[in-house]
Amino acid sequence: SAFLGPMLWERTLPCDGGLFQLQYMDLEEFLTENGMGMHSNGPSSTSAQIPSQSSQSAVPNQSSQCPPTSPPLLGLETVQPQAPPPPPQQQQGMMGGPECLHGGQTDSSPSSTCPPGPPAGTNSSSDIMVNFDPDPADLALSSVPGQEAFDPRRHRFSEEELKPQPMIKKARKMLVPNEQKDEKYWNRRAKNNEAAKRSRDARRLKENQISVRAAFLERENAALRQEVADMRKELGRCRNIISKYESRHGDL
Repeated sequence: SAFLGPMLWERTLPCDGGLFQLQYMDLEEFLTENGMGMHSNGPSSTSAQIPSQSSQSAVPNQSSQCPPTSPPLLGLETVQPQAPPPPPQQQQGMMGGPECLHGGQTDSSPSSTCPPGPPAGTNSSSDIMVNFDPDPADLALSSVPGQEAFDPRRHRFSEEELKPQPMIKKARKMLVPNEQKDEKYWNRRAKNNEAAKRSRDARRLKENQISVRAAFLERENAALRQEVADMRKELGRCRNIISKYESRHGDL
């Protein structure tokens, strides 16, 4: 940038914006008229003829007192510092990095561009395919009327439901004379019969559900046993192959 000299710093400029006159000028002509040209040594009195052009680019502290109301001159160009280039590490991060391209170790930070892969050893279908088709009549006896049908493959019983129930002795019958069988007696007897019927139905429903569920578990257990037997055979075959390889070529 050009050095303007101390002569322009001594000038004062009123804050009235009407005194500014915008004119196009050349930088060499401006320096020549102010006595700082490289090829001219003219008198310094010529610099007083253009106070408006020199005041806009000479005094930086006057901008705090009188804010500029016009764009800068076209002849003067300000040189802006260039931003330094990013370091090599940031450039590699922007390009993805060699680790992501070649399948290396990826960074655990959230800014890594390599997407994490799915966890190993996960299997969404954990149910064993068992050929089990229960009788529709058994399912009807195991389902509550008006509700969803009982599914022996997915239903799970709690520990309290699977506990053995104690044997309940029936109460001794008490004969009531016909003279004492009034309306209150018959109402109480109807309520007792209804409660006993509900208890028997609930117990029978639970027994049917457990029996159908047990039938499915027996079929599933047989399938699992067969699968385990096949896997043991495959494991024995693989062990034989490994032992033969180690006997010829040494330990792995």
